[in-house]
Amino acid sequence: MPLTARQIEKTKPGDKVKTLSDGMGLELRISPSGKRGWRFRYTRPDGSKRRNMISLGSYPVITLAKARELSLDLRRLLADGVDPAEQRKVEKHEQLYPNGYTFYALAKEWHEGKTAQWKATSNRARMSWSALELHVLPYVGDRGLDDITPMEWLEVLRKLERQGKHEQKRKVHFFCRDIYRLAVVTGRAANNPLNDLSVALQRGKKRHMAHVSQDELPDLVRSIENYSGYELIGLGLKLLLMTAVRPGELRQAHWDEFNLETRIWVIPAERMKMGRPHKVPLPRQAIADLHRIKRISGHYPHLFPSRNNASKIISDMTFGMALKRMGFEGRHVPHGTRHTVATGLKEMGYPGEWIEMQLSHKLPGIQGVYTHAEHMAPEQRPAMMQAWADKLFSTG
Repeated sequence: MPLTARQIEKTKPGDKVKTLSDGMGLELRISPSGKRGWRFRYTRPDGSKRRNMISLGSYPVITLAKARELSLDLRRLLADGVDPAEQRKVEKHEQLYPNGYTFYALAKEWHEGKTAQWKATSNRARMSWSALELHVLPYVGDRGLDDITPMEWLEVLRKLERQGKHEQKRKVHFFCRDIYRLAVVTGRAANNPLNDLSVALQRGKKRHMAHVSQDELPDLVRSIENYSGYELIGLGLKLLLMTAVRPGELRQAHWDEFNLETRIWVIPAERMKMGRPHKVPLPRQAIADLHRIKRISGHYPHLFPSRNNASKIISDMTFGMALKRMGFEGRHVPHGTRHTVATGLKEMGYPGEWIEMQLSHKLPGIQGVYTHAEHMAPEQRPAMMQAWADKLFSTG
């Protein structure tokens, strides 16, 4: 028999949940605490014959008449083959994400989230969005996430492959795959079509950064010492050769990281690729050059302020442009200095562990897990880098 408002009011809570049925799947459940809630029971329309239940709200906020109206709407959905629970999920997502499920919308959301995580000094935010704007969004930006097929993604990546841009292809593949990961875990995509594409793509040959050989090294040293451009840049190139740090670590260096008395530079963890502080021993020649740099930029927080805006640092192209002007275009780049230094130290007979620590590399295998020695005893890395500086420059 259908329920009546009188019957609902007369039914008191008991020790267990009481269920009053109105028929056609609609029922009112009364808990021992006195809470009363409407439920609609139905069989899923997917042919599985599985039963499901959906909440329609609390009584008396939802009256008997309103509950019947809501259950009628749900039965209409079922008649059209639509699962009410799934439809409710879709409506909830549309409220949460009014921009829809286009690749552009998810890419924008992903990028904003990543930008908040990346270091303020990093160029990753600008570079990642530029790559998406140039190579991805013009082709699939306005498409629904689940509408873009693996073959279409394969063609996007193969365009870069045909142009020989294997590193850019790798980055774009990573960005797009990560965007789909966000979409999948938030229920806005059914699967990630970029997961298995690597099997159909060529692997680009790993290329080392251009760097001079040991035979060419004296020519590079002479050119840097005779550099006729801005003095600060020439001194920076010398420091790269004497420390083997990454160019970005040097460009972003602060004066408060240096102890010129103990001859140690400590790069903080947040600026290091390995995420831990890195101690850099400074040979005598580097100390002399740092005093020269201090006369130029010592009144600024950074060693290498921009000439156009002293509140900012020099750009990531500055050292590279100086090397080009010296005639080393295609032969040597700033990051390649690390290759040159590592090779030279190896040929001088120094232990690989000292060299890897100087480069702030993680040791391979089990050593990288358990070995954290910094090799900063006077006769270890400090002596090694002093010998290297003596080989390159006058003792100063």
